[in-house]
Amino acid sequence: MDHVFPPHLSREEEKLVCDEIVSAFRKLPDDLQVIYLDKISPLEQKILLERNVISQSFLTAPEKAVVVSDDWGLSAMINEEEHLRLAGMQSGLCLEEVYQRVDRIDSLLEESLHYAAALDWGYLNTSLASTGTGLRASVMLHFQGMVLDGKIDWVLKVASELGLQVKGYWAEGDNSLGSVYQVSNQHASGLSEREILIRVGKLVRKLADYERASRDELLKKKKQELEDQVFRALGILKYCRLISSREAIELLSSLRLGISMGLLSEPSLETVTALLILSQKAHIQKNLEPSGDDTDNKLVDYTRAQMLRRGLEGQDV
Repeated sequence: MDHVFPPHLSREEEKLVCDEIVSAFRKLPDDLQVIYLDKISPLEQKILLERNVISQSFLTAPEKAVVVSDDWGLSAMINEEEHLRLAGMQSGLCLEEVYQRVDRIDSLLEESLHYAAALDWGYLNTSLASTGTGLRASVMLHFQGMVLDGKIDWVLKVASELGLQVKGYWAEGDNSLGSVYQVSNQHASGLSEREILIRVGKLVRKLADYERASRDELLKKKKQELEDQVFRALGILKYCRLISSREAIELLSSLRLGISMGLLSEPSLETVTALLILSQKAHIQKNLEPSGDDTDNKLVDYTRAQMLRRGLEGQDV
């Protein structure tokens, strides 16, 4: 693009790059929304962060913009670590379908934008791990069974040895609230895009098999303890009046485990997954406007409990 990478851009160059990329997006036939971070409130910025649309570091510098589709299944960060980072998101293990959607947008943008590339290195990026295809294929997995079975450390080690990067979704490092982990390829070079998708998909299925084995083992050896944890979680979530984000995530994780193992017939997995997102602090504060970002923590915890009760009863939240 004839520009240095974002860490070395001046304020004026950042604005120029942002304008060029936004202009390219506006030429696309897709119905996409452009959001300038300096035009929205800090609370709205945090909601984008909680929905995994932007990164924490993306909030700290000027001349940033985000592009999102109506269904939130496609997004783009402008001037993060790279000039442009496209992302696709969809429920289920459907890496190929998500890739096709992102790849289509990428090809259309390339008609207006000139990407930095070299014949021997592929696409050039600020990180060596991203040089090559520039593709990061990620899958979110719920490893609650292996956490309870005491096998999570072993599985994380195996995943690393297989060339996967595993990090907690709600916490950095090896631990994660709710036992939800993000699994992705460590490097973007040496394989084609589809080879990366196939490899990540194959390895993720192997990790999912380990999780199923742990759940089967728990049912055989610790069924009463498992049932107690699941139904205690359901009871607290249905009747509590104050609940923190941390506790809500942990209890919803236990509830999700019980549903997926057939210990509970309702609510649905989709409902619990939605509540995991909606119970985060900024989403609760949004419902409390005009108090918004200055809302008292106790009121946030009270409103969260109310929202969870409504959601578990099948009401709109």
